[in-house]
Amino acid sequence: MAVSPRFGFVVEYVADMDAARRFFVEVLGLTIEREHPTFVQFVDPAGVRCAIASDEPLEPGNQRELYWLVADAEAAYRELAQRALIRVPLKTMPYGKVFGVQNPVGQVHYLLELAANRPSRPV
Repeated sequence: MAVSPRFGFVVEYVADMDAARRFFVEVLGLTIEREHPTFVQFVDPAGVRCAIASDEPLEPGNQRELYWLVADAEAAYRELAQRALIRVPLKTMPYGKVFGVQNPVGQVHYLLELAANRPSRPV
């Protein structure tokens, strides 16, 4: 397999960014790694990342999204389209190129090539 994704992060969609931000920092003790008005990415001491967002999920109704990082989303899309059901077609977003594949129980996993100049900024 040429595509070799590595775990990126989980995004949880929230209605109240300030309350969620305080929870992850003050209760769980995570460090803010990147920030944007509609997105905050945290990292724990082991380097595991999670994020909160207040904009729209890629699929309506999703509360959480799992992201796997790839170096070349277009190549990953071509390869995985032969082996998996593509549930979210390849699209370019401000944060990078992304698409979603469905696992055997119907959940979507997103493969993402991060944009060099994504809108969130390191803290």
